[in-house]
Formats: sequence, C-alpha cells, structure tokens
Amino acid sequence: MSEKVEVICPQCGGVIDEKTLTCKSCGKKYSREEYEALKNEILLKKWLLGDDFKLMDEDREILDEWLKGNDDALFGLLERKGGTEEEAEEIRERVEEAKKNLPENVDVDQLIEENLKLKTLLDVEFSKREELEKEIETLRKEIESLKEELTKPLPEDIRELKKKEIELREELIRLEGEKNRKLLELEAQGKSNVSSEEFEKLKEAIKNSDVKALTERIAELSKEIGEKDRKIEELKNEIKIKEDEMKKLQEMIKYKEDELIRREEDIAYREKKIEAQIKQLQMMKQEIGNMDEIILKRRLEDLQDEIKRKEEELRAKENYLRMKEQEINAKLKGLAEQEVELAAEEVKIELKEKKVRTGTRRLDDLLYGGFPIGSNILIYGPPYSNKEVLVYSFIAEGLRKGVPAIWVLTDITVDSLREEMSYVLPTYEQYEKMGLVYYVDAYSRSIGDTSEIEGVIYLDFQNDVEGIAKAVDSIVKKIKEKSGYYRLGFRSLSTIIAYLDSQALLRFLQPFTTKRKRDNAVSLYLVEKGLHSESEIQMVGYTMDGMIEFKIEAHKIFLTVHGITEVQSRNWIEVTASKSGITLGSFTLGHIR
Repeated sequence: MSEKVEVICPQCGGVIDEKTLTCKSCGKKYSREEYEALKNEILLKKWLLGDDFKLMDEDREILDEWLKGNDDALFGLLERKGGTEEEAEEIRERVEEAKKNLPENVDVDQLIEENLKLKTLLDVEFSKREELEKEIETLRKEIESLKEELTKPLPEDIRELKKKEIELREELIRLEGEKNRKLLELEAQGKSNVSSEEFEKLKEAIKNSDVKALTERIAELSKEIGEKDRKIEELKNEIKIKEDEMKKLQEMIKYKEDELIRREEDIAYREKKIEAQIKQLQMMKQEIGNMDEIILKRRLEDLQDEIKRKEEELRAKENYLRMKEQEINAKLKGLAEQEVELAAEEVKIELKEKKVRTGTRRLDDLLYGGFPIGSNILIYGPPYSNKEVLVYSFIAEGLRKGVPAIWVLTDITVDSLREEMSYVLPTYEQYEKMGLVYYVDAYSRSIGDTSEIEGVIYLDFQNDVEGIAKAVDSIVKKIKEKSGYYRLGFRSLSTIIAYLDSQALLRFLQPFTTKRKRDNAVSLYLVEKGLHSESEIQMVGYTMDGMIEFKIEAHKIFLTVHGITEVQSRNWIEVTASKSGITLGSFTLGHIR
C-alpha cells in the first residue's frame, strides 16, 4: 500500500484535501494535475532527504563517516540491513569507480535540499504576485473612474493640466512598478531552480551511483548561474536608466504642480472678482427696484416719443435720398443722351475717315488715328496683363458716341462684365437703358446659372458657335436700322479654340469675321497666351486683320502691334494699366531694344 502523503498548499502552507482538491486554510481550488504534481514533488523531496530509508540516528552517523571517506562504514551498514556480500562488493566497486571522477568538496545532498527550498519559496512568491496583479487591475479601474469624477467640475484649461498631471503620476508609478518587477526577477533569477525533469535525472543518477553525471550537472548549473549573473548586471543597468527617467518625470510633475497652483490661484482671484461684481449688480438692481414707478413710466413714455420722432426723421431722409437718386439718374441719362447727341458729328467723321477711336489716346496716336473700319483684331496676351481693359475702353468710346455694342461672352457672366465696365464707364448702365448694349451669353447656363436678364440672348453651351453666329446676326439686323456701324467685343475666343478642332474653328471664324467686315463693324477678340499652340494662334490670325500682343517682363507690361494698319512703331512699348484704362509710354524710348 502506498504511503499517505499530506500535500502542502504553496500559497499559504495549509494542507490540500485529497478528495475536494481544496486548501483547508485559504480555500484555493486545485486541479487533479496540479495536486499530483505537488504530491510527486513532496515524495521526491522525502526521497532525496532520506525518508524512504527510515534511518536511525546511528545509521546517519555511519553515513556521515562514509561521506567523510570511510568506505568500510557504508559496507558494514549494508551487512546489518541484510545485504549480501555480493551486493556489498558491487557497491564497493561502483563507489571506487565514482571516486575517480568525483571533484573535491561536493555536497550533493545539500545542493538538492537548497534547490527544493528555493523552489517552494518561489512558488509561494509567484502565487502572491498573481493575487497582487489582480488587486492592481481592480485599483486601476477605480482610479480611471475617480479621474473622470475629479476632472469634470474643473474649467477646460485646468482640466487639461490635471489630466496631464495624472498621466505623469501614472507613468511614475508604472516605472516604480517596473523597477520592483525587475528586482523580483533579479531575485528569482539569482536562485537556481531544478525542474521536475531534472529531479528525475538526479534521482536516477543517485540510484545508479552515477557520480560523474551529478558532477556534470553541477558544472552546468554553475555555468547557468554565471550567465544569470551577467543578466542580473544588465537588468541593474536597465533599472538605473528607469530611475533616471523617473527623476525626470518627477521634475516635470513638480513643474506641472507649480503651474497648476498658479492657475488655481488665478481662478480663485477671478472668482472673488466675479463675486464682487455680482454683489455690485445686485445692489444696483435693488436700487433700481426701489425707484418710483411713476418716474419709470414717464421715462418710458419719453423714450417712446423719441423713437417715433426718429422714425419720422428716417422716413423723411429716405424720401429725400430716393428723390435725389431719381434726380441723379435723370441727370446721368440726360448727360448720356446729350453726350451721344454731341458725338454724332464725330461718328460721321469716323465713317468718312474709315478709322474709329480706340478709347486709348496714345494708342490712337500710335495707329495714326485708330482702328480701320471693318477690321477684326486679335487682343493676345498672358493673364494679369490688363489686356481686357483695352477692349473695355474701346467699347466705352463707342457708347459715348452712341455707337451700339455687342458682347459675346464665353468665360464671364453679364453681371461680372457690368461691374468691370463701371470702372471704365461709370454711366454704363444708362447706355444699357438707352438700348445701345446687346449681349450673347454662352457662359451662364454652362455653370448652372438659370437667372435671366431682359434683352440677353442665352445659349446652353460655351462652344455653340452656330448659336453665337445666329444670335449676332439677329442683333445686327436691329442695329442696322438705326446705326451706321457697331463695335463687337468677343470675350473670350480662347474658350472656342479649346473646344473645337482646327477645321471646325476655321469653319466658324472665316464667315463670322467676313460678315463683321461687311457690316463695317470693328471687332476685338480676346485670346489668352499660354493656352494654345503656335499653329492655333497662326490659324486664328489668318482670319484677322491684325493683332495687339501683350507681354509681362520684370513686373512691367508691354504691347506691340502686328498688322492692322500703318503705325509709328512696331517695337515693344511699355504700358501703365489700371481698372479704368491703359496708358502707353514713349514710342521711341519706352520699348525694349
């Protein structure tokens, strides 16, 4: 029958019940595998400590003599225990063989006993550590909820500071825990453990009297201890680094605490100030409440009378301003009509001379009087060169003389054009009302603008060249009934060039420009430099009578004239431009050589 063994709980040292597998002291529940492992460990320990032999005190003394070198003591003990001479002789031979390989001063029993004790202690410590980790997790959750409760009533800026302070403290605690963990690992690693498998090997070696195997295992353990000592030094260095980090965090926490104190003092001061202001307001409210009700009623009546008087004054001023506005509009209309009447003679002169003014005086001088009647002219230049202002000035010059104007728009709305024209011709709106301005808008519908302005012809697509041609022809029929010629501004031909291929573009431009020439109209076409190839510009130029080209160099604007008519200079001439017009520099000195 196997011997009954009491299995000890490694957590508290109590006895584990064999049936329920529960510790009688702490109540911890064990599995059958854990119970058997603990039982085998205790049996091995008893065997290693000699409990299986049930030695008497005198037997232990004999064994001590044998361990000191007296071999006859062991053999005498075996004979008394009933061993045969053959068994004693066999043991003697094995002992002699083992002595040859046995190093000096090796106490195998003491080494095994120490390892067993250390293993038991470590098991208890690790069990405690698991419980502590569970408690730490519970505390961490409580701390998170407390952090939320603590920071809720604080102002936003103080709340952020408080959160940062708490985070720094947590980091400090974490590093402290890391340090303690590393120290525990160092302590655990500093102790030699012998696994269950190693115990079996040692037990087998002792049974077989294999002293050589024991000595080899001892050498291996010594080597492992040396390796663990090296790791201990590395961990100590790591702990030193963690301690330095903790010091830095402590300094940072100290700074944050000081800053938090300053903020709290500032808040306390503000609270006191606000409380004083509240008290003052309450006193004022109380004083107002004590005023005589009759006085308040009188003041209210006075205020109502004053409001009525102010309203009447405002109505009178509005009526006056409305009358003035009507008067100014009438004067502007009268001035525009008068200006047209006075310029009628100039129009006759232009038709007689077959040249029209450009609206830019120095450009007229350069062109010996202006643009030829019936000419189609390309205005070509880069963005921000103010080339558009030259076209605006040309249209404005015609309107002042009562010459109708046609706008073809593919890249701007009518409202935007009106705004830009108002800088060049402030009375532009009056000329519209006189019926001198016509629009063909191919842009607004393409950007989703569905609003309508009376008299404007809208097209659905920017590249609807057939629609543009038909719309212009219908407007020209109306103009011919009351005017000798008209001026046309095409903004911008670049849109048409971008949408159409070369053949389609030529099929549109050739008849369109020919009709304008036949009508004695003067037409300016805006084209953006940099968007089109040289061949495209040359093809467009083929349908034109000339070109005014702009360029920008060294933050200055220049223009030059190609074709059109005889000019005083075809060099590059510096231009000063603004929203209201352009001015040309000298024809001889103001150009680039």
